[in-house]
Amino acid sequence: MIRYDYSGKVALVTAAAGGIGQATATAFAQAGAHVLMADINADGGEATAADLRAQGHDVLFRCADATVEAEVAALVREAVDHFGGLHVAANIAGGSTISATGPDLHLQPLDGWDFTQRLSLNSVFLGMKHQIAHMIDHGGGAIVNITSLAALLHVGAAGAAYAAAKAGVIRLSKFAAVAYADRGVRVNCIAPGVVPTEAYKTAGEDIAQAIIADLVTNQPIRRAITPEEQAATILWLCSDAAAMVTGQVLPVDGGWSAK
Repeated sequence: MIRYDYSGKVALVTAAAGGIGQATATAFAQAGAHVLMADINADGGEATAADLRAQGHDVLFRCADATVEAEVAALVREAVDHFGGLHVAANIAGGSTISATGPDLHLQPLDGWDFTQRLSLNSVFLGMKHQIAHMIDHGGGAIVNITSLAALLHVGAAGAAYAAAKAGVIRLSKFAAVAYADRGVRVNCIAPGVVPTEAYKTAGEDIAQAIIADLVTNQPIRRAITPEEQAATILWLCSDAAAMVTGQVLPVDGGWSAK
């Protein structure tokens, strides 16, 4: 992985107990950042944070729900109070398509629709609302949100609710990128390809492997993508190397979206 220097920077990462969030929090910490990790999985998040602290990294974990505004606001306050600021944020909660598989549009129950919007879209809105509020008064910053290929392509297995929510993440991110560019805040998205996270395993190990194998056939680079490869892109987008990149959606998908 290309090494970036985030010494003196403070990063906030949601969904940090596993998958892309865990890899991203780890990558920021290894690059020298002070990292506030958040997740509803307290055991997994604290275990990761403890491991990183044992390696000498300055990491703090807080159990928080990214769909609850008071808890999101508290995360930003804690990053500022504990570490002295907030420079970069990765809003990863609600990133998995597997968790959002469901019935066709005409069979979609409203409660399922509402749940998916809260998890995949509202979490990004709340994160950016409070992250940007700090950044615009303290020299700016960089934010990366997780969208999905389901917002760019027809990925039927993702379901209508998830595709709509992730399309909303793109439009919300582009709006914020333009609105806050002159105040030093950059906002971008990544759209991951097939990343075998724990969410797939909710269907069972054998089924998960079959789903992943089938999805990988859509990628010209025919292998699953690691969480670390997604994290590497997030670190680049938040770095000075991407200083003129904002309002963009970057597929990290092994070429799927190029077909």
